[in-house]
Amino acid sequence: MFARFYRNRIRNSLFGRWILLFSAIAVLSIVTLAYGAHWYLSQSLLEKELDSQKKTMDAVNDYVTRKYEAAHNMVENIYRNQTLSEHSSFLLQHSFDAYIQHKLDRYFEFSGEAVNVISYFDNAIDDDPSIGHLLLYSAEMQYMYVFKQNGPFKLVETGAGGSYIPDAMALDSLPVDQPNPWLLKALQLSPREKGLVSMRVPINDKNTYKNIGQLVVLYQTDAIKQIVRRVGGDMKGTILVLSADGYALFDSSGTYTGMRHPEADVLQSLDAEERFKEDTLFTKLTNSHAGYTVVGMSSKAEVAKAHRGLSITILLITVLSVLIVVTIPSAMVVNYAKRTGKIIRFMRKVESGELSARIADDKDDELGQISRSFNEMLDELTLYIDRVYKAEIREKKTELAALQARVNPHFLYNTLEVIRMRALSQGAEDAAEMIYSLSALFRNIVRDKPSYSVKEEVEMCRLYLELFRIRYKDKFSYRIDVGAGAGSAETMKLILQPIIENYIVHGMRKDRDDNEIVITAERKGSMVHIQVRDNGNGIAPRKLEELRAVQLQPGERTEGGSFGMRSVHERLRLVYGEAGGLTVSSREGDGTIVSLHFPVKKGDQGIYV
Repeated sequence: MFARFYRNRIRNSLFGRWILLFSAIAVLSIVTLAYGAHWYLSQSLLEKELDSQKKTMDAVNDYVTRKYEAAHNMVENIYRNQTLSEHSSFLLQHSFDAYIQHKLDRYFEFSGEAVNVISYFDNAIDDDPSIGHLLLYSAEMQYMYVFKQNGPFKLVETGAGGSYIPDAMALDSLPVDQPNPWLLKALQLSPREKGLVSMRVPINDKNTYKNIGQLVVLYQTDAIKQIVRRVGGDMKGTILVLSADGYALFDSSGTYTGMRHPEADVLQSLDAEERFKEDTLFTKLTNSHAGYTVVGMSSKAEVAKAHRGLSITILLITVLSVLIVVTIPSAMVVNYAKRTGKIIRFMRKVESGELSARIADDKDDELGQISRSFNEMLDELTLYIDRVYKAEIREKKTELAALQARVNPHFLYNTLEVIRMRALSQGAEDAAEMIYSLSALFRNIVRDKPSYSVKEEVEMCRLYLELFRIRYKDKFSYRIDVGAGAGSAETMKLILQPIIENYIVHGMRKDRDDNEIVITAERKGSMVHIQVRDNGNGIAPRKLEELRAVQLQPGERTEGGSFGMRSVHERLRLVYGEAGGLTVSSREGDGTIVSLHFPVKKGDQGIYV
C-alpha cells in the first residue's frame, strides 16, 4: 500500500513531490523546536525537583540535629547544676525509696531548698511535644524511670528474669537509632512500632566519671512528616532518615519505616550518587557525630510522569502547528485533489465489480479527458461482457443441467433394482428400512437449493450406502470421515453417488465378506479434497490409462466406459474451472481411489479462492 501511494502520489506527481519537500522541511523545523523546548522545560523541572528535595532534606536534617542536641542538653544541664547533678547520681545509684529519703534529708539540711530530678525530666517532656517517651535508666540498680506525655512517670524494674533490657543497655549503641524492641516491650508498645526515633545519651557521675546510666529519648516522627509536607510541597520523591546500621528511622513513603532498607549499603556508600545518577535524583546528608544519614531520592521517570501534562501540551501545539503549516499551502490545490480522488473512487468501484459506475466531469482539461476515456472504456467492456461472457455462462449452465438430468435417472434406476433384488432374494422383512432410507435419499436429491454443502452431499451418500449395507449384510461395510472446515464448504449435488455406484456395480466382490468403502473429506488451505477408497476389483491398467487419457479430458463425449466419473469430472470443471476436477488411481485386484478437489467459495459473490 505504501509503495502504491508513493508511486501514485509522490513519484509520479510533481505537486506531490513539492508538497512532500515543503512539508518535510516544515515538520522537521517544528519538531526540532518542540523537542528543544521540551528538553529545556524537562531539565528545569528536574532542577526544581532537585532543589525542592535538597531544601526538604536540609529542613529534616536540621530538625533531627536539633532534637539530638536537645537530648544532649538535658544531660549537660544536669552537669551544670551541682545540686541537680548530685541528686541525679544518687537516684541512679540507689533505690527510689532511698532517693526520696535522701531528697527529704537534703531539703531540711539546706533549709527548704528543693531539688527534684523527677520534676526536671517531667518538665523536659512537657516542654517538647515531639517527645513520645523519656527513659532514665540506672545501670547499677537496673531500674528504668519512664516519663511520657500527659501522664505520670512510672518505675520499671528491668532486672527481672527474662528481661534483656540490661544487656541491651550495656551494649555499645548508636546515638540515633530505632527503638530497642525490649524497651518497646517494657513500654507495652508493639515491637514493630513505627514513628519513633531513639536518641541515647550516657550519664556519668560528675565526680568519678563512672557511667551510672543512660537517657533515652523516643522522639515521634510526626513533626518530620509535617516538615516534608510543608517544605517539600508537591515533591515526587522520598526522604529517608537512615541509622548507621541501615535501618529506616523515617521514610516519607511509609514503606521501610522501622525496617532495614534493602539498599542501605548502596545508599550509604561513597559512590551512591554516581550509581544512581542515571535514573534517579539522589542527594544525601550524613551527620558523622550522631551517625545518621538523610537521603533524598526522586525517580526521573516518576518526575517526568508527574509532568506528563506539559509533554502532552507541547505535543498538541506541535501537531497543531504542523497541521496549519501543511494544510494552508495544500488548500491551493483542493479542487484538483477532489477531482483526482473522484476518479480514483470510481476506478475502485469498477475494480470491485460495479461496472455501471460513470465519472461525471464536463471540463475539457486533462482530468476531463481521462474521465471521458474511462467512461468509453467501461461502455465497451460492458458490451463485451453482455455479448461474450454472459453467453458462455448461459452455455455452461445449460450443459450442467443436461449432465445432471442424465445422472439422476441413472441413479434412480439402479436404486430401484437393488430394492427389487432384495425383495426377490429374501422377501420383504427388510423392505421397510430400505424404503425409509431411499425415501430420505430421494428427498435430498429432488430438493432444489441454490447451493449444497459437503456435509449434505456426504449424508446422501450415507443413505445410499445404508441401502447396500442392508442388502449385503455382513459382506459390506463403509466408513465416512469429514474433517474440520470441510463439511461447511459449498459444492454441487450428486458428485459422490456416481463414484460409489461404479464401485457397487463394477468393483464389489460378491464372494468376499470384507468389502469396504471409505469416504474422507478434508480442507487444506483454500481447497477441499474428497477421497473415495475401496478394496474391490480395481481397474485394469489398460482401461485405467484409457480412462485418464480420454474419458476424463474436458469436452470428450465417448460412449460407454465410466459415465459417472466422467460426468462428475466435467461438472467440477464447468463450475470451478481448472481448479476443480477428479483423479483416479487403481491397481487391478487391489481396489480403487477416486480423489475430488475444488476450491472453497469466498463470500457471497460466487468467487472461488
